Amino acid sequence: MKSKNRLLRILSILTAIVIVVFLASEIYSLTTRAYTTQIVYEQKVLNTVDAEMFVIREETVLTAPLSGVTVPIADNAERVSKGSAIAAVFSNEESAENYVKIRSLQNKLITYQKIDGQLKLSNVDLDKLTDEIYSEFKNILNCSYNNDFDSLSDAKLSFSEKISRKQISLDQEVDCASKISQLQTEISALSTGSVPMQIISAEDSGYYVNKEDGFENILSVDNIDDLTAEQLEEAFNSKNNEPTPSSIGKIIDGYNWYVASIIDSIHTTSFDKGKSVKLIFGDSDDDAVSTHLYSVKKIDDDKSLVIFRCTLMNEDLVSLRKINGKIIINEFIGLKVNRDAVRVDENGNTGVYVRRGNIVNFRSLNIIYSEDSFVIANKPGEDSDIVLPYTHLKQYDEVIISGKELKNGMVI
Repeated sequence: MKSKNRLLRILSILTAIVIVVFLASEIYSLTTRAYTTQIVYEQKVLNTVDAEMFVIREETVLTAPLSGVTVPIADNAERVSKGSAIAAVFSNEESAENYVKIRSLQNKLITYQKIDGQLKLSNVDLDKLTDEIYSEFKNILNCSYNNDFDSLSDAKLSFSEKISRKQISLDQEVDCASKISQLQTEISALSTGSVPMQIISAEDSGYYVNKEDGFENILSVDNIDDLTAEQLEEAFNSKNNEPTPSSIGKIIDGYNWYVASIIDSIHTTSFDKGKSVKLIFGDSDDDAVSTHLYSVKKIDDDKSLVIFRCTLMNEDLVSLRKINGKIIINEFIGLKVNRDAVRVDENGNTGVYVRRGNIVNFRSLNIIYSEDSFVIANKPGEDSDIVLPYTHLKQYDEVIISGKELKNGMVI
């Protein structure tokens, strides 16, 4: 009897130990289980291909008929009409410098006269005007950072004008009379001896560019349909020519210019003639320029010569020639999700687990693009034809990237 009681006590103790160990194990598992999460945001992802590009334009080099110091009158990349003044020729350096100073002072004078002529602006949207002031200030900083001192003066004038408009709208005094008088005196003093020997006019309409780059005659727009891969390769390998003697810049004729490149043929399968294609000429996606596919010529089984047509023109684009850029093949906008978060549930549905408070919920995904480290999923709306077995993922959901034994509805 005693031995039986002793055995029962031993079994009770062992059972208690097993229960304690089990409970301790569960508590340890719950308290040490790691769940790494990440907030989901909507993002734009570009599928691009690197490409060496060559810009082809219809260009006419301009020369000054008289020897002397030439000063551009038209702004760089300005659209000029036939017969409009584009440059002035002076007999000496001093006269040319005075002329440049006069033009700068005249711009300031116009700005101050505009400010002085403004009445009380009671209907001004001050919030919008404040945003414009901050924008102009950023423009000044960008000009300074990029060493664009040609644009810096205009940026400062624009900033000053908006500051004065705000002062006027707030009933603050803005005294421009003395500044106007000072500018008029300075202009009058510089005007003596700053008369140009000749004003050069544009022979045709087009975009004025104040200097050559030496590649003006390498490839021609007239022969764009007959361009070969060999000719393009020669252009890539060519060196720029010496500037034309007495050159004062050039006129870009016509409204169309072209970008030629040689790329892998596999990337041309999504191209259709006339289709809009974006090209990136700089380091940022913000530099993307919209063009249209002009032609695709197959070189061999692997390579193709592609030509894009563009009509946009500005100061940045007129200086392009040889570019190591990118061609945007596809553009995807959706929810960017870490690939480690993508799972398949017990029913075979692809999705992710999200954390809402301490509750785990499964969210279905409709993946439209994927890379090694992430996927892009669309956001089905009320009018979407996509039927998902679970509620779809939403922006700002907290997605669980790492964690074991996850289940829909479980508490963590």
